[in-house]
Amino acid sequence: MAAPHDRHTNGVIDDAAQWVVLLSAPDVTLEERREFVSWLKQSPVHVREYLRAECAWADMAGVDPARRLDIAKLLTEADTNVRELQQSVAAKAPPSRKRRSWLFALAASLLLAGAGLTWLYAQLQNRHHTAIGEQRTLSLADGSTVVLNTNSILRVAFTESEREVRLIQGEALFTVAKNAGRPFRVRGQQAIAVAIGTSFVMRQKADQTIVTVIEGEVAVVSTTAERQTQAPEPRGAKPAQISKQPTRLAAGQRATVAEQSTQTTVVGNPAAVTAWRTGRLIFDGEPLSEAIAEFNRYNAVQLVLAGGQLGGERISGVFRADQPQALVRFLERSGVIEPARVSGDRMVLVPRG
Repeated sequence: MAAPHDRHTNGVIDDAAQWVVLLSAPDVTLEERREFVSWLKQSPVHVREYLRAECAWADMAGVDPARRLDIAKLLTEADTNVRELQQSVAAKAPPSRKRRSWLFALAASLLLAGAGLTWLYAQLQNRHHTAIGEQRTLSLADGSTVVLNTNSILRVAFTESEREVRLIQGEALFTVAKNAGRPFRVRGQQAIAVAIGTSFVMRQKADQTIVTVIEGEVAVVSTTAERQTQAPEPRGAKPAQISKQPTRLAAGQRATVAEQSTQTTVVGNPAAVTAWRTGRLIFDGEPLSEAIAEFNRYNAVQLVLAGGQLGGERISGVFRADQPQALVRFLERSGVIEPARVSGDRMVLVPRG
């Protein structure tokens, strides 16, 4: 008889099942794939349980391929399909061992399919996203609210004891309902923000997670530090360079967390942090390359800076996020660039010689 799984292994099994479903989704992102590879490398147990979950998922693909079964209806009618054991035995002889094995296999497959479809539906219900240029406000079950910015993906994973949200891509403003006994955790790729009752913005870039506090206090810990805390260092390994202590931020402070570093700064213009909620972009001496990258987040028309000599030029001003042409006209009138060259959904900015 196989030994029962311990609590850690059960958690890995749950994670593995979630990864199988997530990676099979058509909108899986590059960041999610990178996160999966990182999770897979943490332990041979992760590899083993993922392969098992993948096999189970593959087996489920052949169950009811024509989608003729109504899982919800089957579950609802389960009570009416139960018959007394004595009546069943008296009515007919028990099926052969081969027949029983086939019936048990079919029942198990249908049960697995039903559970898998129900679990998948729940996961999709807890997954939220916005298109380019779109914003969306979510009201969570605990009374907290989330405002998703453009091109963002968020997954909610609340339990009775924990409030956790995963920002997979993009940016979001969190206004957290106070509950000291049930901290609110927002997990990004490189950092986790923990709050009791406050307001903050998390921005997920390709290689950085940025947390900016609007109100109250937030504790930020690197996901690298979290992994190092959970797993003991191998014998003879050099001490980790990154601090395992959380960084505490007050209103007006920002933490920029990369794989091996955390930098804390004071926000020079707090209004610029949430200006996107009103459709504005505020620049106060940022490099032109960053301003162009910001506009490109909100628009299908992409600005392309030809050459690298203008990327460091500083720019200040207030612009509509959905009007990249306004920035182009500003640069043209300032004598910084030649008239923009339009090519399909690209506007090429060429420095004036």
